[in-house]
Amino acid sequence: MITYVSNKTIDRQKYDACIADAIQSKVYAFSWYLDAVTETWNVLVLKDYKAVMPLPTRKKYGIIYIFQPYWVQHLGVFSKSPLSEDYLKLFLDNIPKNIKFINYNINFKANNIIFKTNYILPLQDDYKSLYSCFSKLRKRSITKGKKANLVLKITDNWSPILNLSKQKSAQDFKMTKEAFLKFEKLLNKAKQLNMLKILAAYSKENKLVGGAFFIISKKRITYLFSVVSEQGRNLQAMSIILNAVIKDYADSDYILDFEGSMLPGVAAFFKSFKPQNEIYYHLKKWRLF
Repeated sequence: MITYVSNKTIDRQKYDACIADAIQSKVYAFSWYLDAVTETWNVLVLKDYKAVMPLPTRKKYGIIYIFQPYWVQHLGVFSKSPLSEDYLKLFLDNIPKNIKFINYNINFKANNIIFKTNYILPLQDDYKSLYSCFSKLRKRSITKGKKANLVLKITDNWSPILNLSKQKSAQDFKMTKEAFLKFEKLLNKAKQLNMLKILAAYSKENKLVGGAFFIISKKRITYLFSVVSEQGRNLQAMSIILNAVIKDYADSDYILDFEGSMLPGVAAFFKSFKPQNEIYYHLKKWRLF
């Protein structure tokens, strides 16, 4: 009933159709996305692609293991209709025995899991209503950014923003060489598919002070990555960027996916926009037998 399908034999049309129609649909699970961020992934398939479970794998010291790829928040089982807990457990039971270690984020409960929190903001209300729910601190930050005359530009040239990220890597998020190469590959593919939106923030002196990358798929705006300079932080560049996205897509059926964070400071920033919590799980398990 559940079969293990190697990457070369995946029916990608059926697989992507399942992801698109899945009640748990996320951009990370599409074949083009996984191709960009990992070299090896296979899939468990229920019946004729009624449900799928992508499995990104690596091999180290002779051990094959499932890992969490860069730029993927979580994977798991994606199905066109709800599945029982027994079915979900069956997917885990059908992971090939030669895979000895599982260490990645999934979208359903299992044994050996840790709860994680994502933040999403449904945008069906008008902008005024959404803005009224922002924290007082976030409203002040947006006002400060507006007074500083920050200018936002939509761009498809990500090099200056990534260069800014490199300059700041010692202070903030340190992007490894592998993560950087995967990110550029992902950006190129998302651009080809017309799913990429990049916003860059400039000071009144026309100096780049920040930028953010979003992927828009299935009415979901995934906030993928951002960077700000010290000046951009002081001028509240990210508050201005996220406020602009919320304003642009307000009164629609889109959802802004902040992607969550386990870092208290980042989580507090996201929560200041008054999003909803969305739970996912981290599964870490040795399979010795």
